[in-house]
Amino acid sequence: MLRPDADEAIAVLFTLIKEFGLDAEPMFVVSDKSKDIIDSFLGVPFQTFGGVELYPTREEKSAVLFYDIIKDHKLENGNKRTAVILTLYFLLKNGCWLKIDRDALYNLALDTAKSSAIDKDAVMQKLTKTFQTNIIEIKPRWRLAFNFFTKK
Repeated sequence: MLRPDADEAIAVLFTLIKEFGLDAEPMFVVSDKSKDIIDSFLGVPFQTFGGVELYPTREEKSAVLFYDIIKDHKLENGNKRTAVILTLYFLLKNGCWLKIDRDALYNLALDTAKSSAIDKDAVMQKLTKTFQTNIIEIKPRWRLAFNFFTKK
């Protein structure tokens, strides 16, 4: 699986937020610190222990990325929006998409934000199952278009 680059992820994030009119509420300020935070989040799905991936499947990687951005709340604003967009970006970069209703995705982010840290395992299972059910492969022509627009 491909690990997204922090600079590219931030560019995609702010482009989509502006494009979809999600900028009515403030977002985090882009700085070296916020870039390091985003880079750290993007690295979590690729963590290993003793040479074994902690999150071996794309569904588990997506779930932990989504969960950590929302629950760690390291950004001053826009954690849920950032989680949704960066998870979709991660999937798209890896030839997939999340076929889910907008309201269902919003509720998934809201439920995750409201969940207790004690319930992390249950929430992660729910997220993983949701991703297993709703991740679809995208056609090669969409991958080519994505690669064209995200090349530096």
